[in-house]
Amino acid sequence: MKRKSLIMLALIVLTSGAFAQKIKTNEVDKFTKKKVIETSFEKIVSDNSVLGSTGGRLMKNIWIAFRQVGDNEYLRLKWCTNNVIALSENADVIFLDNEGNTYTFKNTGFTVAGQGEGTVGMYGSALYGLNIYLTGDCSVLENKNITDMRINTTEGYIDFKIDKKSFEVISMTYQVFKAAKN
Repeated sequence: MKRKSLIMLALIVLTSGAFAQKIKTNEVDKFTKKKVIETSFEKIVSDNSVLGSTGGRLMKNIWIAFRQVGDNEYLRLKWCTNNVIALSENADVIFLDNEGNTYTFKNTGFTVAGQGEGTVGMYGSALYGLNIYLTGDCSVLENKNITDMRINTTEGYIDFKIDKKSFEVISMTYQVFKAAKN
């Protein structure tokens, strides 16, 4: 009986952190006097390739976060990959919800992959990646189940399937961000 209780407790602890969106930064910058709010990064696309970065195909690991600096709001993406990829300034990143609606965001500047740029923590620090800042109306993602995403690179677009367990992660992360703004 004790063993079953211990196993149940361990499962509860492990699953309680599965969607642990939180505010990472909530402060006023002492130089600019602008309020800065940023959520933690949450993984929305997982590349479960057995071969990993040596498999010869494009890796697709993506995390999202929301950031506000003064009056400017950003949707941030970190894309850990194994290739050098670039996005033009104003390149579209399009999200698709479970009802077929699209939500378009624009890249803030020319972005090229660099070593460790797409990493969150130590995972992927030796791989190439992109640290992307997007502009658009972040509030449109609230209460949406995002199922797919398309990133337009300088060489064409790449589509991503959002993990089923992550359908609501973007919306929930935005809700944490919205609550911190008020």
